[in-house]
Amino acid sequence: MAFIDYYKVMGIPKDTPQKDIRTAYRKRSKQFHPDLHPDDPKAKAKFQMLNEAYEVLNDPEKRSKYDQYGENWKQAEQFGGFGGFGGGNTGGGSPFDGFSFNMGGGGGMSDFFQELFGSMGMGGGRRRTSARRSAEPSETEAHAQIDVWTAMLGGELILSTSFGKFKLKVAPGTQPGKKVRLKGKGGTKSDGTPKDLIIVFDVKIPETLTEHQKTLLEQARRG
Repeated sequence: MAFIDYYKVMGIPKDTPQKDIRTAYRKRSKQFHPDLHPDDPKAKAKFQMLNEAYEVLNDPEKRSKYDQYGENWKQAEQFGGFGGFGGGNTGGGSPFDGFSFNMGGGGGMSDFFQELFGSMGMGGGRRRTSARRSAEPSETEAHAQIDVWTAMLGGELILSTSFGKFKLKVAPGTQPGKKVRLKGKGGTKSDGTPKDLIIVFDVKIPETLTEHQKTLLEQARRG
């Protein structure tokens, strides 16, 4: 498999300080999380690639081997480093087998790579200088749209997410923006730790009403 530039995947320059890798990942994950792009068939592949890049660059030892040996860094890790090793791929088992990531020419991205990530900061981006460390998110957010009648009277709905389908109960009087936490249902962090799934209720207000509905609402307003 051809070389994948993890720095371009993360949207950062190669000289980004180690302390800023996690911050860059957190910002990038908000851009590419599958829940934010339900109509993009490549959303999961993007997010998987981002997690792979983060796993390598966030580990100083792995990052050092990656910087030194490029596409052969995994072999260097396995054999404790080597010199003059040419060609070859990164070994089996990669979730990206079958994709072409040829970084030909003057270091430009392949057509697939460009199509996958578009123009969302792949030019390297500005170097982050903040010294504050940000923890990897421990929860994932998804939105559930409900009509005003369900919000007022309560009910049930089936919410489909990239993590599965969930049956939710809507309490009477649910306000726009109300959140419900589903423990351990929001996927996993890069270390395999489960994330919570936060459901945010969006209440859709009808744009038109029948005369009967208007009458009922007027009666309800007058009490």
